[in-house]
Amino acid sequence: MTRWTKRRGGGGPVRAEGAAQGRCPICLEELNEAPVQALSCEHALCSECLLRYVESLVNHGRVEVRCPVPQCQEPVPSELLQQLLQDAGGGDGETPQMKLFLRLLDFQALRIEPGEGERLLNCPTPGCMKMLVPVALVQERANVNCPECRQSFCAACCQAAHGLESCEAAELQRMDPAMRKLMMQQNWKRCPSCRHLCERESGCNFMTCPSEQCQGATHFCYLCEEPLLASDHASHYEGFDGAIGLRGPFGAVCRNRPTVDGERAASLPGKPAPPQLSVVPGEEEGSIALRITWGEHRSEPPTIYYRIWLTVPGSQEVRRLSAQARQPYFDAPKSLPKYIRYQATVVPVNVNGAGPSSEPSEVVHFHPRELRSTRYPAVSAVPAKSKRWTTR
Repeated sequence: MTRWTKRRGGGGPVRAEGAAQGRCPICLEELNEAPVQALSCEHALCSECLLRYVESLVNHGRVEVRCPVPQCQEPVPSELLQQLLQDAGGGDGETPQMKLFLRLLDFQALRIEPGEGERLLNCPTPGCMKMLVPVALVQERANVNCPECRQSFCAACCQAAHGLESCEAAELQRMDPAMRKLMMQQNWKRCPSCRHLCERESGCNFMTCPSEQCQGATHFCYLCEEPLLASDHASHYEGFDGAIGLRGPFGAVCRNRPTVDGERAASLPGKPAPPQLSVVPGEEEGSIALRITWGEHRSEPPTIYYRIWLTVPGSQEVRRLSAQARQPYFDAPKSLPKYIRYQATVVPVNVNGAGPSSEPSEVVHFHPRELRSTRYPAVSAVPAKSKRWTTR
């Protein structure tokens, strides 16, 4: 990337006697024994240390260079840093010092932060540029032209211009049907500002969009998808007819959606489908494991984990386990006794508490011969690997 920069008058490195006295704050060597670079704050350091210092910042993804003296930490202007590195490299633009400076500029360009009233947009052309536009154009869903490839696109959804058609309708036309079905199944929502997909794995309904465009500046409700202010974190979910107790943003209702399907919403998980028990190969060769697979189940707020009651039919024996709901199944501990018939029941739990228990699963005999009745092959059926080279 090529950039034109303008040097500030008198902003170059200073080799004043006062600045060159003392020790380098990085290597602690005497400054008058090595080439010295002085910063605008009048602190000085070795030329080699300056290079290594900036290189360390760039390698760690830091985009702002400050004075390395802990008590100072004054930012180093880009123009001055360029001149310091150029002089440290002998004035040649192809030195490692100048290549390092260009790397720093690239990082700064990638992590640019929009100013007040601005929004950072991605051109929809693959591999093209980013651009800053006024927020008013985003709110108006106006069309903008990329200065690089000249493509016209919508400032609200960052997709090709779609005329008078809404962003949502244009998106549905572009979207693959399988993707549309997956969004509905997983209950994913789009940020009302940048249209990025967001998923709430746990926590409350007050969402903060983490996308590169919003950068945490956009808040919205996961239930009604309306934009919110930071001050709406609690008020949007309380103080209206239909609010449930003190659950607030952790519940299943909000000010714009006080009911679900025409009825008062319950913010505890609903009744899940019965789990499925199966015998699968274990982690160790020749071993088996009892797997509990969750049935189809969605709840708002989402289920965080399941309580598992593993019972032995015809006895009072009950083993209580728990497993994260994010995983599609859970393998019982290796200590679970074999050659016994088991039955499982699960209870979903979210941030508000436990929901109703599922119906019991079918009874499964925890025995190696059960492997033959499933699609899992026996461990001994896996052919051994050969180290012999062969040619065709």
